[in-house]
Amino acid sequence: MSKPQSKSMVRVILFGVTGLMVLGNFMSVAEAATTPSTVEVTKSAYLISAPHLGATRIALEPKSSSLHTLPGSTQAWWHVQDSKGRTGYITRNTYWTTTSNSTSTISDSGQASVSNPTSTTTSTQLPPGVTYDPNVHPLAQRNASYQAKVDAVLQVAKSKLGTPYIWGHNEDRGQYGFDCSNYTAYVYHHALGYKMSGASQTQYHKVGTPVPIKDMRPGDLVIMDKGGHVGIYVGNGQMIQEGGGLKEVGYLPLHPGSYWYNHITVVKRMF
Repeated sequence: MSKPQSKSMVRVILFGVTGLMVLGNFMSVAEAATTPSTVEVTKSAYLISAPHLGATRIALEPKSSSLHTLPGSTQAWWHVQDSKGRTGYITRNTYWTTTSNSTSTISDSGQASVSNPTSTTTSTQLPPGVTYDPNVHPLAQRNASYQAKVDAVLQVAKSKLGTPYIWGHNEDRGQYGFDCSNYTAYVYHHALGYKMSGASQTQYHKVGTPVPIKDMRPGDLVIMDKGGHVGIYVGNGQMIQEGGGLKEVGYLPLHPGSYWYNHITVVKRMF
């Protein structure tokens, strides 16, 4: 980016840098400058007031809604305006939203131009408590984009919907079914190539990087009741997990005020 030529431009850049540095959850200035021109809602999702879990819900955007993107999106949330002029944030998880092929780049003059889409890459460094298994072929490689890793985790997690809860079981060992922590270990194993303990207490104490609950984003490992239960946050106030009262792999609410949200001990960043 060329050197700013006005005070207003300086303010814009300073605001962007400040916002983009928070907890590493925001995109770089270059990445934030290029965003899709529209976001399509593929499954009804909430428009919320700020880019973090627990923010005020503004409206439930129905399926097939087309939202105009605005500057200020993060790795986990699109900043958008809906057809009624309401502005806020909506999940970037592709289970609920998708984007057009073209992107809108905001120039120094404030005008938008169309360019090819770019991807946001994540670090190849493994999280604590995890090694890489060279014997599997994960859906997303270590240098894949954040969204590619989220999509991989969700795809593997969804592939086991309805699988019954059986304590101590892990299908990686040739057994049928899972318990909660063997299920999360299986998902990260096949989605990202991670080799990690299937014990919930080990996942609680040693696996992943702790982040504030309000900064929870899709793909994070969620620990409840000090390791008594674990799941994976998928966005839009839901997690996918094994058991948890369902006796099988399924979705459960994980928004402020819900039962399992009130039991969260720690959220672990996994990529």
